Amino acid sequence: MNSQKWILLVSTVVLLTLVSFLFLFSQGKSNPMLGPVPYVFWVSFLVTCIVVVLTFVGSRIFPHLDSNKK
Repeated sequence: MNSQKWILLVSTVVLLTLVSFLFLFSQGKSNPMLGPVPYVFWVSFLVTCIVVVLTFVGSRIFPHLDSNKK
C-alpha cells in the first residue's frame, strides 16, 4: 500500500512542477497582485510550500523504509 501512495506522491510532485513551469510562471504575467506582492512571487511561494509538505509526507511513507526494519 505504501508503494501506491509513494507513486501517487511522486506523480503529484512531477505534475505540480510541470504545471508550474508551463502555465503558472508564464513570462510577463504580473497580475493578479496580492497586496504589493507580484503574482510570480506569491504563486512560487505557494508552490514551494506545497512541495515541502509533499516532501515531508514522502519521508514518512517511503516504501523501502519497511524493508530496512526487518
